[in-house]
Amino acid sequence: MRVTTMDRYAPPPGRAVEFVPSPAALHAAAGSPAVPVPPSVNQRFHLATAEYTPAGSGHWLACAFDLPPGPVDLDALRAAFEAWGRRHETLRSGFRGKGTEPERYVVAASAYELVARDAGTYPSGGGAREWLTRRLGATCRPLSWPSYLFAVVVRPGGGTVFCGFDHCNADAYSLAVAVREIREGYAEAKAAGAGDGPAGTGPGSPPATGSFVDYCAEEAEQVSAARPVDAGDPRVRGWAEFFAGCGGTTPAFPLPLGVPPGARAPQGTDTRPLLGADAADAFEARCRAAGGSGFTGVLTAVALAARRLGGGDVLRLCTPLHTRYEARWTHAVGWFTTVAPLTLDLTGVRGIEDGVPAARDAFRAARTLAEVPFAQVLPVLGGTFRRTRDDVFMVSYIDYRRLPGSEHHRAADAHHISSVTTADDAQFWFSRTHEGLFLRSRFPAVPVAATVVGGFADAVGRTLAGHRS
Repeated sequence: MRVTTMDRYAPPPGRAVEFVPSPAALHAAAGSPAVPVPPSVNQRFHLATAEYTPAGSGHWLACAFDLPPGPVDLDALRAAFEAWGRRHETLRSGFRGKGTEPERYVVAASAYELVARDAGTYPSGGGAREWLTRRLGATCRPLSWPSYLFAVVVRPGGGTVFCGFDHCNADAYSLAVAVREIREGYAEAKAAGAGDGPAGTGPGSPPATGSFVDYCAEEAEQVSAARPVDAGDPRVRGWAEFFAGCGGTTPAFPLPLGVPPGARAPQGTDTRPLLGADAADAFEARCRAAGGSGFTGVLTAVALAARRLGGGDVLRLCTPLHTRYEARWTHAVGWFTTVAPLTLDLTGVRGIEDGVPAARDAFRAARTLAEVPFAQVLPVLGGTFRRTRDDVFMVSYIDYRRLPGSEHHRAADAHHISSVTTADDAQFWFSRTHEGLFLRSRFPAVPVAATVVGGFADAVGRTLAGHRS
Protein backbone atom coordinates (compact mmCIF):
# COMPACT_ATOMS: atom_id res chain seq x y z
CA MET A 1 0.00 0.00 0.00
CA ARG A 2 1.48 3.32 -1.07
CA VAL A 3 1.25 6.12 1.51
CA THR A 4 0.54 9.58 0.16
CA THR A 5 -1.62 12.68 0.59
CA MET A 6 -4.59 13.84 -1.44
CA ASP A 7 -2.64 16.61 -3.17
CA ARG A 8 -0.14 13.98 -4.41
CA TYR A 9 -2.72 11.36 -5.40
CA ALA A 10 -4.00 11.15 -8.98
CA PRO A 11 -7.47 9.54 -9.09
CA PRO A 12 -8.78 8.36 -12.43
CA PRO A 13 -11.37 10.35 -14.35
CA GLY A 14 -14.83 8.88 -14.66
CA ARG A 15 -18.31 8.73 -13.21
CA ALA A 16 -18.45 9.06 -9.43
CA VAL A 17 -21.01 7.15 -7.38
CA GLU A 18 -21.47 7.45 -3.61
CA PHE A 19 -23.05 4.85 -1.36
CA VAL A 20 -24.97 6.63 1.38
CA PRO A 21 -27.42 5.59 4.12
CA SER A 22 -31.00 5.23 2.96
CA PRO A 23 -33.62 7.60 4.42
CA ALA A 24 -34.77 4.75 6.67
CA ALA A 25 -31.20 4.22 7.94
CA LEU A 26 -30.79 7.94 8.66
CA HIS A 27 -34.10 7.91 10.51
CA ALA A 28 -32.92 4.93 12.55
CA ALA A 29 -29.69 6.74 13.39
CA ALA A 30 -31.55 9.84 14.55
CA GLY A 31 -33.70 7.72 16.85
CA SER A 32 -30.98 5.40 18.14
CA PRO A 33 -30.75 5.53 21.93
CA ALA A 34 -27.54 6.34 23.74
CA VAL A 35 -25.30 3.44 24.74
CA PRO A 36 -23.18 3.62 27.91
CA VAL A 37 -19.83 3.32 26.14
CA PRO A 38 -17.64 6.41 26.42
CA PRO A 39 -15.21 7.46 23.71
CA SER A 40 -11.81 5.84 23.79
CA VAL A 41 -8.87 7.89 25.05
CA ASN A 42 -7.97 8.77 21.46
CA GLN A 43 -11.56 9.54 20.51
CA ARG A 44 -12.05 11.78 23.55
CA PHE A 45 -9.09 13.97 22.59
CA HIS A 46 -10.18 14.03 18.95
CA LEU A 47 -13.74 15.01 19.83
CA ALA A 48 -12.59 17.70 22.25
CA THR A 49 -10.82 19.52 19.43
CA ALA A 50 -13.36 18.75 16.68
CA GLU A 51 -15.68 21.63 17.57
CA TYR A 52 -12.85 24.08 16.90
CA THR A 53 -12.00 22.64 13.48
CA PRO A 54 -13.63 24.42 10.51
CA ALA A 55 -15.89 22.26 8.38
CA GLY A 56 -13.99 20.58 5.58
CA SER A 57 -10.57 20.76 7.22
CA GLY A 58 -10.64 17.70 9.46
CA HIS A 59 -8.00 15.01 9.81
CA TRP A 60 -9.30 12.12 7.74
CA LEU A 61 -7.57 9.13 6.23
CA ALA A 62 -8.65 7.10 3.24
CA CYS A 63 -7.82 4.11 1.10
CA ALA A 64 -8.17 3.77 -2.64
CA PHE A 65 -7.98 0.56 -4.63
CA ASP A 66 -8.96 -0.84 -8.00
CA LEU A 67 -11.68 -3.41 -8.48
CA PRO A 68 -10.84 -6.40 -10.69
CA PRO A 69 -10.96 -5.50 -14.42
CA GLY A 70 -14.37 -5.53 -16.04
CA PRO A 71 -17.66 -3.63 -15.86
CA VAL A 72 -18.43 -2.41 -12.35
CA ASP A 73 -21.49 -4.04 -10.78
CA LEU A 74 -22.86 -1.23 -8.63
CA ASP A 75 -25.42 -3.47 -6.96
CA ALA A 76 -22.70 -5.89 -5.90
CA LEU A 77 -20.52 -3.05 -4.63
CA ARG A 78 -23.42 -1.58 -2.67
CA ALA A 79 -24.05 -5.01 -1.13
CA ALA A 80 -20.37 -5.32 -0.22
CA PHE A 81 -20.30 -1.90 1.48
CA GLU A 82 -23.55 -2.65 3.29
CA ALA A 83 -22.32 -5.99 4.59
CA TRP A 84 -19.06 -4.36 5.68
CA GLY A 85 -20.89 -1.66 7.66
CA ARG A 86 -22.96 -4.30 9.39
CA ARG A 87 -19.82 -6.29 10.20
CA HIS A 88 -17.88 -3.44 11.82
CA GLU A 89 -19.83 -1.81 14.63
CA THR A 90 -17.75 1.35 14.78
CA LEU A 91 -19.12 2.26 11.33
CA ARG A 92 -22.61 2.23 12.84
CA SER A 93 -21.50 4.18 15.89
CA GLY A 94 -21.76 7.95 16.20
CA PHE A 95 -21.53 10.74 18.77
CA ARG A 96 -23.97 13.45 19.76
CA GLY A 97 -23.02 16.69 21.47
CA LYS A 98 -19.76 18.56 21.83
CA GLY A 99 -16.90 18.74 24.25
CA THR A 100 -15.07 15.95 26.03
CA GLU A 101 -18.09 13.82 27.03
CA PRO A 102 -20.30 13.32 23.97
CA GLU A 103 -23.02 10.69 23.89
CA ARG A 104 -22.45 7.55 21.84
CA TYR A 105 -25.18 5.78 19.88
CA VAL A 106 -25.12 2.71 17.64
CA VAL A 107 -27.34 2.05 14.64
CA ALA A 108 -28.67 -1.51 14.63
CA ALA A 109 -27.16 -3.76 11.99
CA SER A 110 -30.64 -4.64 10.74
CA ALA A 111 -31.34 -0.94 10.09
CA TYR A 112 -28.09 -0.29 8.22
CA GLU A 113 -28.75 -0.04 4.50
CA LEU A 114 -27.13 1.94 1.72
CA VAL A 115 -28.28 3.36 -1.59
CA ALA A 116 -26.20 4.39 -4.60
CA ARG A 117 -26.20 8.08 -5.51
CA ASP A 118 -24.75 9.53 -8.69
CA ALA A 119 -22.15 12.20 -7.87
CA GLY A 120 -21.29 13.47 -11.34
CA THR A 121 -18.86 12.69 -14.12
CA TYR A 122 -15.33 14.07 -14.01
CA PRO A 123 -13.48 13.99 -17.33
CA SER A 124 -10.12 14.71 -15.67
CA GLY A 125 -8.26 13.29 -12.73
CA GLY A 126 -7.95 16.79 -11.31
CA GLY A 127 -11.71 17.17 -11.30
CA ALA A 128 -12.15 13.82 -9.56
CA ARG A 129 -9.58 14.82 -6.93
CA GLU A 130 -11.36 18.12 -6.27
CA TRP A 131 -14.64 16.30 -5.82
CA LEU A 132 -13.11 13.70 -3.50
CA THR A 133 -11.33 16.34 -1.43
CA ARG A 134 -14.54 18.30 -1.01
CA ARG A 135 -16.67 15.26 -0.12
CA LEU A 136 -14.12 13.75 2.25
CA GLY A 137 -13.75 17.05 4.09
CA ALA A 138 -17.51 17.51 4.38
CA THR A 139 -18.35 13.90 5.30
CA CYS A 140 -15.49 12.70 7.50
CA ARG A 141 -16.49 14.68 10.58
CA PRO A 142 -16.47 13.12 14.07
CA LEU A 143 -19.82 14.60 15.15
CA SER A 144 -21.77 13.51 12.08
CA TRP A 145 -23.11 10.15 10.96
CA PRO A 146 -21.89 8.56 8.89
CA SER A 147 -18.47 10.09 9.47
CA TYR A 148 -17.01 8.34 6.45
CA LEU A 149 -17.37 8.20 2.67
CA PHE A 150 -17.91 5.15 0.46
CA ALA A 151 -17.54 5.86 -3.25
CA VAL A 152 -16.33 4.54 -6.59
CA VAL A 153 -15.12 6.23 -9.75
CA VAL A 154 -16.29 4.13 -12.68
CA ARG A 155 -14.26 4.20 -15.89
CA PRO A 156 -14.26 2.06 -19.03
CA GLY A 157 -13.14 -1.41 -18.06
CA GLY A 158 -13.03 -0.96 -14.29
CA GLY A 159 -13.42 1.21 -11.23
CA THR A 160 -11.49 2.66 -8.30
CA VAL A 161 -13.02 2.49 -4.83
CA PHE A 162 -12.52 5.19 -2.20
CA CYS A 163 -13.18 4.74 1.52
CA GLY A 164 -12.47 7.78 3.69
CA PHE A 165 -12.86 7.93 7.47
CA ASP A 166 -12.74 10.44 10.23
CA HIS A 167 -9.97 9.28 12.57
CA CYS A 168 -12.56 8.30 15.20
CA ASN A 169 -13.40 5.27 13.05
CA ALA A 170 -10.12 4.02 11.69
CA ASP A 171 -6.34 3.81 11.81
CA ALA A 172 -3.84 2.87 9.10
CA TYR A 173 -4.24 -0.84 9.82
CA SER A 174 -8.01 -0.47 9.27
CA LEU A 175 -7.36 0.74 5.73
CA ALA A 176 -5.70 -2.57 4.89
CA VAL A 177 -8.69 -4.38 6.39
CA ALA A 178 -10.97 -2.30 4.17
CA VAL A 179 -9.05 -3.07 0.99
CA ARG A 180 -9.10 -6.79 1.61
CA GLU A 181 -12.63 -7.23 2.89
CA ILE A 182 -14.44 -4.92 0.47
CA ARG A 183 -12.67 -6.37 -2.57
CA GLU A 184 -13.48 -9.89 -1.40
CA GLY A 185 -17.06 -8.94 -0.50
CA TYR A 186 -17.55 -7.37 -3.92
CA ALA A 187 -16.24 -10.45 -5.72
CA GLU A 188 -18.50 -12.69 -3.65
CA ALA A 189 -21.58 -10.53 -4.19
CA LYS A 190 -20.90 -10.22 -7.91
CA ALA A 191 -20.44 -13.97 -8.31
CA ALA A 192 -23.57 -14.77 -6.33
CA GLY A 193 -25.72 -11.99 -7.73
CA ALA A 194 -26.17 -9.05 -5.40
CA GLY A 195 -29.90 -9.64 -5.13
CA ASP A 196 -29.48 -13.23 -3.91
CA GLY A 197 -28.35 -12.31 -0.40
CA PRO A 198 -26.03 -10.02 1.52
CA ALA A 199 -22.34 -10.10 0.80
CA GLY A 200 -20.12 -11.67 3.41
CA THR A 201 -22.35 -14.65 4.20
CA GLY A 202 -20.98 -17.28 1.81
CA PRO A 203 -18.15 -19.81 2.13
CA GLY A 204 -15.56 -17.09 1.44
CA SER A 205 -16.78 -14.82 4.22
CA PRO A 206 -14.16 -12.97 6.26
CA PRO A 207 -13.19 -14.37 9.66
CA ALA A 208 -15.01 -13.32 12.80
CA THR A 209 -13.90 -10.04 14.32
CA GLY A 210 -14.26 -8.07 17.50
CA SER A 211 -15.99 -4.69 17.74
CA PHE A 212 -14.13 -1.46 18.37
CA VAL A 213 -17.11 -0.30 20.45
CA ASP A 214 -16.45 -3.28 22.75
CA TYR A 215 -12.78 -2.27 22.82
CA CYS A 216 -13.77 1.23 23.96
CA ALA A 217 -15.97 -0.21 26.69
CA GLU A 218 -13.20 -2.49 27.96
CA GLU A 219 -10.64 0.32 27.84
CA ALA A 220 -12.95 2.48 29.99
CA GLU A 221 -13.38 -0.37 32.49
CA GLN A 222 -9.64 -0.89 32.71
CA VAL A 223 -8.98 2.81 33.27
CA SER A 224 -11.63 3.06 36.01
CA ALA A 225 -10.41 -0.11 37.73
CA ALA A 226 -6.74 0.83 37.60
CA ARG A 227 -5.00 2.43 40.52
CA PRO A 228 -4.58 6.15 39.78
CA VAL A 229 -1.05 6.93 38.70
CA ASP A 230 1.00 9.40 40.69
CA ALA A 231 4.32 11.17 40.42
CA GLY A 232 6.06 8.25 42.13
CA ASP A 233 5.16 5.75 39.41
CA PRO A 234 8.40 5.03 37.51
CA ARG A 235 6.54 5.25 34.22
CA VAL A 236 5.22 8.71 35.09
CA ARG A 237 8.73 9.72 36.09
CA GLY A 238 9.91 8.45 32.71
CA TRP A 239 7.32 10.59 30.92
CA ALA A 240 8.30 13.59 33.08
CA GLU A 241 11.99 13.12 32.28
CA PHE A 242 11.15 12.82 28.60
CA PHE A 243 9.23 16.11 28.56
CA ALA A 244 11.88 17.80 30.69
CA GLY A 245 14.42 16.82 28.05
CA CYS A 246 12.16 18.50 25.48
CA GLY A 247 12.15 21.74 27.48
CA GLY A 248 8.95 20.98 29.39
CA THR A 249 6.84 20.38 26.29
CA THR A 250 6.28 17.85 23.52
CA PRO A 251 9.20 16.85 21.28
CA ALA A 252 10.02 19.08 18.32
CA PHE A 253 11.99 18.38 15.17
CA PRO A 254 15.60 19.23 16.10
CA LEU A 255 16.35 21.38 13.04
CA PRO A 256 14.94 24.87 12.30
CA LEU A 257 11.71 24.93 10.28
CA GLY A 258 11.11 28.67 10.05
CA VAL A 259 7.79 28.60 11.96
CA PRO A 260 7.80 30.04 15.50
CA PRO A 261 5.79 28.42 18.31
CA GLY A 262 2.16 29.45 18.12
CA ALA A 263 2.17 29.92 14.34
CA ARG A 264 0.95 27.48 11.71
CA ALA A 265 1.42 27.24 7.96
CA PRO A 266 -0.20 25.29 5.14
CA GLN A 267 0.97 21.70 5.09
CA GLY A 268 3.89 20.71 2.88
CA THR A 269 4.40 17.11 1.77
CA ASP A 270 7.33 15.10 0.47
CA THR A 271 6.87 11.49 -0.68
CA ARG A 272 9.74 9.36 -1.94
CA PRO A 273 11.07 5.82 -2.23
CA LEU A 274 14.09 5.13 -0.05
CA LEU A 275 15.05 1.53 -0.80
CA GLY A 276 13.91 -0.99 -3.38
CA ALA A 277 12.69 -4.41 -2.28
CA ASP A 278 16.09 -6.15 -2.43
CA ALA A 279 17.89 -3.25 -0.75
CA ALA A 280 15.23 -3.09 1.96
CA ASP A 281 15.61 -6.83 2.59
CA ALA A 282 19.38 -6.42 2.86
CA PHE A 283 18.99 -3.50 5.26
CA GLU A 284 16.67 -5.51 7.50
CA ALA A 285 19.14 -8.39 7.48
CA ARG A 286 21.88 -6.01 8.67
CA CYS A 287 19.62 -4.79 11.46
CA ARG A 288 18.67 -8.29 12.59
CA ALA A 289 22.33 -9.30 12.63
CA ALA A 290 22.97 -6.32 14.91
CA GLY A 291 20.22 -7.46 17.29
CA GLY A 292 17.41 -5.22 16.09
CA SER A 293 14.75 -4.97 13.40
CA GLY A 294 13.91 -2.93 10.33
CA PHE A 295 12.07 -0.43 12.53
CA THR A 296 14.95 0.08 14.98
CA GLY A 297 17.24 0.43 11.97
CA VAL A 298 15.04 3.18 10.58
CA LEU A 299 15.03 4.92 13.96
CA THR A 300 18.83 4.76 13.97
CA ALA A 301 19.00 6.21 10.46
CA VAL A 302 16.68 9.05 11.49
CA ALA A 303 18.82 9.89 14.50
CA LEU A 304 22.08 9.66 12.54
CA ALA A 305 20.73 11.90 9.78
CA ALA A 306 19.52 14.47 12.31
CA ARG A 307 22.91 14.45 14.05
CA ARG A 308 24.79 14.93 10.78
CA LEU A 309 22.69 18.01 10.09
CA GLY A 310 23.31 19.52 13.52
CA GLY A 311 20.61 17.92 15.65
CA GLY A 312 22.95 16.63 18.39
CA ASP A 313 23.54 13.19 19.89
CA VAL A 314 20.18 12.88 21.67
CA LEU A 315 16.95 12.74 19.69
CA ARG A 316 13.51 12.74 21.33
CA LEU A 317 10.37 11.88 19.41
CA CYS A 318 7.02 10.13 19.69
CA THR A 319 6.13 6.98 17.82
CA PRO A 320 2.65 5.45 17.45
CA LEU A 321 2.08 1.83 18.50
CA HIS A 322 -0.83 -0.44 17.69
CA THR A 323 -2.87 -1.95 20.53
CA ARG A 324 -4.26 -4.98 18.67
CA TYR A 325 -2.80 -7.34 21.23
CA GLU A 326 -5.63 -9.89 21.07
CA ALA A 327 -6.57 -12.08 18.12
CA ARG A 328 -10.14 -10.72 18.04
CA TRP A 329 -8.81 -7.30 16.99
CA THR A 330 -6.78 -8.67 14.04
CA HIS A 331 -9.54 -8.02 11.51
CA ALA A 332 -11.28 -5.18 13.36
CA VAL A 333 -11.82 -1.65 12.11
CA GLY A 334 -11.15 1.11 14.64
CA TRP A 335 -8.52 3.36 16.20
CA PHE A 336 -6.25 0.86 17.94
CA THR A 337 -3.18 2.99 18.65
CA THR A 338 -1.28 4.65 21.44
CA VAL A 339 1.84 6.83 21.50
CA ALA A 340 5.23 6.08 23.04
CA PRO A 341 7.90 8.64 24.03
CA LEU A 342 11.28 7.63 22.61
CA THR A 343 14.74 8.94 23.52
CA LEU A 344 17.61 7.95 21.24
CA ASP A 345 21.12 8.64 22.51
CA LEU A 346 23.75 8.24 19.79
CA THR A 347 26.74 9.24 21.88
CA GLY A 348 29.65 7.21 20.53
CA VAL A 349 27.54 5.65 17.74
CA ARG A 350 29.20 5.64 14.31
CA GLY A 351 26.73 3.81 12.07
CA ILE A 352 23.64 1.63 11.73
CA GLU A 353 25.16 -1.49 13.30
CA ASP A 354 26.39 0.52 16.31
CA GLY A 355 23.08 2.32 16.76
CA VAL A 356 20.55 -0.50 16.34
CA PRO A 357 21.10 -2.03 19.82
CA ALA A 358 20.66 1.40 21.42
CA ALA A 359 17.52 2.04 19.36
CA ARG A 360 16.17 -1.39 20.34
CA ASP A 361 16.67 -0.68 24.03
CA ALA A 362 15.19 2.81 23.67
CA PHE A 363 12.12 1.39 21.97
CA ARG A 364 11.63 -1.20 24.71
CA ALA A 365 11.83 1.55 27.33
CA ALA A 366 9.34 3.65 25.35
CA ARG A 367 6.86 0.77 25.21
CA THR A 368 7.03 0.48 28.99
CA LEU A 369 6.25 4.19 29.41
CA ALA A 370 3.38 3.88 26.92
CA GLU A 371 1.64 1.50 29.33
CA VAL A 372 0.44 4.71 30.99
CA PRO A 373 -1.17 6.82 28.24
CA PHE A 374 -0.25 10.47 28.01
CA ALA A 375 -3.84 11.42 28.89
CA GLN A 376 -3.36 9.83 32.33
CA VAL A 377 0.10 11.31 32.79
CA LEU A 378 -0.82 14.90 31.95
CA PRO A 379 -2.86 15.65 35.12
CA VAL A 380 0.03 14.41 37.26
CA LEU A 381 2.57 16.63 35.51
CA GLY A 382 0.65 19.78 36.39
CA GLY A 383 2.48 23.03 35.78
CA THR A 384 5.72 21.31 34.76
CA PHE A 385 4.30 20.69 31.29
CA ARG A 386 3.15 23.21 28.70
CA ARG A 387 2.09 22.78 25.08
CA THR A 388 3.90 25.14 22.72
CA ARG A 389 2.97 23.54 19.38
CA ASP A 390 -0.05 21.67 18.08
CA ASP A 391 1.94 19.05 16.17
CA VAL A 392 4.38 16.62 17.75
CA PHE A 393 7.65 15.48 16.18
CA MET A 394 6.71 11.92 15.29
CA VAL A 395 8.21 8.98 13.40
CA SER A 396 5.82 6.22 12.36
CA TYR A 397 6.74 2.85 10.84
CA ILE A 398 4.27 0.40 9.32
CA ASP A 399 5.20 -2.87 7.66
CA TYR A 400 2.25 -3.36 5.34
CA ARG A 401 3.54 -6.80 4.37
CA ARG A 402 2.29 -8.05 7.73
CA LEU A 403 -1.26 -6.76 7.28
CA PRO A 404 -4.20 -8.79 5.94
CA GLY A 405 -4.33 -9.03 2.15
CA SER A 406 -1.04 -7.23 1.50
CA GLU A 407 -0.13 -9.69 -1.23
CA HIS A 408 -2.86 -8.10 -3.39
CA HIS A 409 -2.00 -4.43 -2.71
CA ARG A 410 0.19 -3.98 -5.76
CA ALA A 411 -2.29 -5.57 -8.19
CA ALA A 412 -5.08 -3.44 -6.70
CA ASP A 413 -2.96 -0.25 -6.82
CA ALA A 414 -3.86 0.22 -3.14
CA HIS A 415 -3.12 3.60 -1.56
CA HIS A 416 -3.28 5.06 1.94
CA ILE A 417 -4.27 8.70 1.45
CA SER A 418 -4.21 11.39 4.15
CA SER A 419 -5.84 14.80 4.26
CA VAL A 420 -3.89 18.01 3.73
CA THR A 421 -4.29 20.51 6.58
CA THR A 422 -1.83 22.84 8.30
CA ALA A 423 1.39 22.13 10.20
CA ASP A 424 3.73 23.66 12.76
CA ASP A 425 6.25 20.81 13.09
CA ALA A 426 7.62 17.92 11.06
CA GLN A 427 6.29 14.36 11.07
CA PHE A 428 7.47 11.28 9.17
CA TRP A 429 5.76 8.08 8.03
CA PHE A 430 7.95 5.17 6.93
CA SER A 431 6.13 2.38 5.11
CA ARG A 432 7.57 -1.03 4.24
CA THR A 433 5.82 -2.81 1.39
CA HIS A 434 6.59 -5.69 -0.94
CA GLU A 435 8.12 -3.07 -3.24
CA GLY A 436 10.55 -1.58 -0.69
CA LEU A 437 10.78 1.20 1.90
CA PHE A 438 9.08 4.58 1.42
CA LEU A 439 8.86 7.87 3.30
CA ARG A 440 6.13 10.48 3.57
CA SER A 441 7.08 13.73 5.32
CA ARG A 442 4.65 16.34 6.62
CA PHE A 443 5.92 19.84 7.50
CA PRO A 444 5.04 23.55 7.32
CA ALA A 445 5.03 24.70 3.70
CA VAL A 446 7.51 27.52 4.15
CA PRO A 447 10.87 27.79 2.32
CA VAL A 448 13.03 27.01 5.36
CA ALA A 449 11.08 23.88 6.30
CA ALA A 450 10.89 22.62 2.72
CA THR A 451 14.68 22.92 2.34
CA VAL A 452 15.49 21.46 5.75
CA VAL A 453 13.07 18.52 5.57
CA GLY A 454 14.12 17.75 2.01
CA GLY A 455 17.76 17.69 3.09
CA PHE A 456 16.89 15.56 6.09
CA ALA A 457 15.03 13.02 3.92
CA ASP A 458 18.05 12.92 1.60
CA ALA A 459 20.31 12.24 4.57
CA VAL A 460 18.04 9.47 5.85
CA GLY A 461 18.06 7.83 2.43
CA ARG A 462 21.86 8.00 2.20
CA THR A 463 22.21 6.55 5.69
CA LEU A 464 19.87 3.68 4.93
CA ALA A 465 21.82 2.94 1.76
CA GLY A 466 25.06 2.69 3.75
CA HIS A 467 26.63 6.08 3.04
CA ARG A 468 28.26 7.92 5.93
CA SER A 469 27.72 11.47 4.62
